[in-house]
Amino acid sequence: MHQIELLVRLKIPDVTALTTINVLRRRMGYAEILDKLDRADYYLFEVEAASEEEACEIVRKLAAHTSLFANPNKHVFEVRPWRPNPRLSQHDGVYEVNCFVRSLDFDPGPGLVASLHKIGQESVRSLTTGTLWTLHLRVEDEAQARSIADEIAVTRSRSRGILMNPHYQICQVF
Repeated sequence: MHQIELLVRLKIPDVTALTTINVLRRRMGYAEILDKLDRADYYLFEVEAASEEEACEIVRKLAAHTSLFANPNKHVFEVRPWRPNPRLSQHDGVYEVNCFVRSLDFDPGPGLVASLHKIGQESVRSLTTGTLWTLHLRVEDEAQARSIADEIAVTRSRSRGILMNPHYQICQVF
């Protein structure tokens, strides 16, 4: 069993991400530390395949040849093996922090898996879906990057947090 990530992004500028970074910089005080913010639809597949490369190819074909995950007219996608990484990526003092946001009460994953099985893709065993926000933070260390990412992600008041609502969503920072 292999875990494979599929990230789907818009070809055009993402106005949701642009609006969010504008609010974070101008109204919430993160102008000095938030370099960049990206957003993607995120799918984590569990695929039964002989090798990791074969599992990636299965997911690549699903993204390219079905309309379940991406529309080729407006999306680009990236397929990669999932790798647990306890350390954050860092380049020139900027830490890259991922915030995976998903709903507590609505999970389209099982329905998508059932649809895939109906078209003969029995190798997909499970699917987790959500939104992946990637924050590029100019901070001193990894602990500070994680703390600020959590502060930005979880809505605690009108002036604190923006990426997820704790009443019906959960967030994983990695």
